[in-house]
Amino acid sequence: MVTTTTGAGGKTAEHDRPGMHLSCARRALRYEGKRLSSLRSPWILAGIVVLIGIGNGIDIGLHDYSPAATADVLQFAPLASQAPMSAFLLFAFGATAISAEYAHQAARSTFLTLSSRRTAYAAKVAVTSVTAAAVALGSSLLGALIASGMRAVRGEPSLGWLGLPAPMASFTVVMLCWPALAAGLTALVRNRLPVIMFLLLWPLVLERLVGLLLGRIPGFSAVPGHLPFAASRAALYCLRGDDDFEDAGFTRALLGSDVHPALGLLIFCAFTVGVVVAGGAAYTRRDV
Repeated sequence: MVTTTTGAGGKTAEHDRPGMHLSCARRALRYEGKRLSSLRSPWILAGIVVLIGIGNGIDIGLHDYSPAATADVLQFAPLASQAPMSAFLLFAFGATAISAEYAHQAARSTFLTLSSRRTAYAAKVAVTSVTAAAVALGSSLLGALIASGMRAVRGEPSLGWLGLPAPMASFTVVMLCWPALAAGLTALVRNRLPVIMFLLLWPLVLERLVGLLLGRIPGFSAVPGHLPFAASRAALYCLRGDDDFEDAGFTRALLGSDVHPALGLLIFCAFTVGVVVAGGAAYTRRDV
C-alpha cells in the first residue's frame, strides 16, 4: 500500500506502508488456503501418497535394507521412477491452483479480493508448494515410524535415524519445487493439461532424448548431467555407497548425472525459480 504526504512547498511524496503489505500477504495466504481446502482431486492424490508412504514403511520393516537403500525408499524411489513418485502425484497442487481459476472464470474475483496479482500468485505458489511438501515429508516420516516399529517388534536393529536428516532435507526441497514448477508453467500456458503432460514425460523420456542429442555435440558431453531433472536425481541419490554391485552400471545409467548432490539441488532450484518468475510475469500482466 502506498500513501501520499504533502511537505513544504506543496511537494508530495509517496511512502510504502509495510504493515499493509503484510496484511495483504496474510489475507492472500488465508484465501489460498481456503481455496485449496475446498478442492477434491489434490487431496485424493495426497491420500494416495500417504498410502504409498505406509507401504514403504511396511516394505522397509520386512526387509533388511542398508541405510542408503532405506533413505531411497523413504524418498519414494526417485531413481526407479526417475523422480519421486510423490512428485508425480503432488505437482497437481500447483497446476490446479492456477488452472482452476481460469477454468471457472474466477481469476477476476481473486484479483478484486486481494487487490494485487503479484501477491495472489506468490500466495498460490507458497501455499501449494508447502502443502505438497508437507504431505510428502509427513508420509515419509510415517513410513519411517512404521518401519521402526516393525523392526522393534521383530527384534531387529533400529532404523538408523541419524542418517535420515540429510536425504529427507533434500527430498523436502525437491518436493517444494515440483508444485512451484507446475504453478509457473500453468501460469505461462493457462492450461494444466500440457503442463501435466510435460511434467510426466519430460523427466521420464524427453530430457533423456535431449541429453543424448546434446551429448553428441563436441564440448557438450557434460551438459546432459546438468539438465534440471537429472540434477534433481543426483541431489536425491542415496546409494552412492552401494555402487559395488552387479547392476551398478545400469543404476548409473538410470541416474543420468554424476554432479555433486549440492550442485544438483542448486540447479533444480534455480530452474524452478526461473520458471516461477516467468509464470509470475505472465500471471500479473495478462488480461483475465
